[in-house]
Amino acid sequence: MNSPLEADTDRRVLIVGGGSGGHISPGLAVSEALGTLGVSCHVLCSERAIDSKMLQREHAIFNTVPARPFSRRPKHLIQCLRGIRRSSRQARSLLEEIPFDSVLSLGGFVAASVMPGIVAARNSPHCGFSGPIVLLNLDRVPGRANRRIARQADLVTSTVPTVEEGFASSITGLPIRRMALAPGDQRHCRMALGLDPEQDVVLVTGASQGASSLNRLMKRLMTSHAESLRGHQVIHLTGHDQDDGLPDHYAKAGIDARVLPFLDEMGLAWGAASIAISRAGANSVGEIQANATPAILLPYPHHRDEHQRFNAEPLVDAGGACLVQDRDDDLTASRVADQLVKILGDPDRKQHMSEALAAQSRPDAAEAVASLLLAAGNVHRL
Repeated sequence: MNSPLEADTDRRVLIVGGGSGGHISPGLAVSEALGTLGVSCHVLCSERAIDSKMLQREHAIFNTVPARPFSRRPKHLIQCLRGIRRSSRQARSLLEEIPFDSVLSLGGFVAASVMPGIVAARNSPHCGFSGPIVLLNLDRVPGRANRRIARQADLVTSTVPTVEEGFASSITGLPIRRMALAPGDQRHCRMALGLDPEQDVVLVTGASQGASSLNRLMKRLMTSHAESLRGHQVIHLTGHDQDDGLPDHYAKAGIDARVLPFLDEMGLAWGAASIAISRAGANSVGEIQANATPAILLPYPHHRDEHQRFNAEPLVDAGGACLVQDRDDDLTASRVADQLVKILGDPDRKQHMSEALAAQSRPDAAEAVASLLLAAGNVHRL
């Protein structure tokens, strides 16, 4: 029997998940780790453009499925149920066609939609798939989809300790793809992005799809609190088709800014940043920790379970980030401006925040998940 991290070129892993960069990125990181061992990976993802864009850039093998998020609205609920039926059928067909050794579920609506087909394939005497189903939970608060998947998975692991005790059997840390890790020190990263290496950089990101309220926040800062940004450089990732005149706003305020819809080389951005203004999705929080980038976190305010706030709390409690409630108003802008001035004006505090984040980092997370997958597969091969 192979040890978990020995090369094994006859293995194939199916990774299921998608709908956002936050779900695709951990899958890519695990795929990178498995690829170094000669293990082939295949991804089932959503039809959203962000999934295909990220996977194509990494030359990943993937198929899309017509999964749709759950909704209580009758029209959208019907689309969701149709998506489950069609996605499950496609997943089962893929498992009947290709002899996968194991399935890694990244959770979320895509993974939940294909799970009936995966379970049906494993229970079918006509399908060659009989391996383990492993759930990798990403958030501190497991969502409805993950709770459902967990009941059918052979192994449940989590990137972070969950608020629900006993939900996962192990904690791995969040797998981070190589492209999201700083390739050098701040000076190197700033020069690679065409920035002044001696000047502080503020990174603004709403993750892969952007965040419209963060875009409005920056407009408010430029209108009423421009002094908090002057003398600093800004990298603002708006999301596609969401710049809403932001380049002109920065120019009129006299602020040196690079406004981009998206940046594939996120490691350069994290590495260049003196501080980040960010959402608190699992992937954003993990990349902030991995790159030890001090942060002002504004969790998405409209999730009923407030899972982004829970994601942010360990960073805040450790002293590596501060939390501002996103009310999408002038008070929010005032609070962010106050934090920017305090942190950027205090090199010792910046250093302390960075060290606190570095202490939380789990640089071997992708390898840990790969090891769990291969070990679970070894058991099923006996």
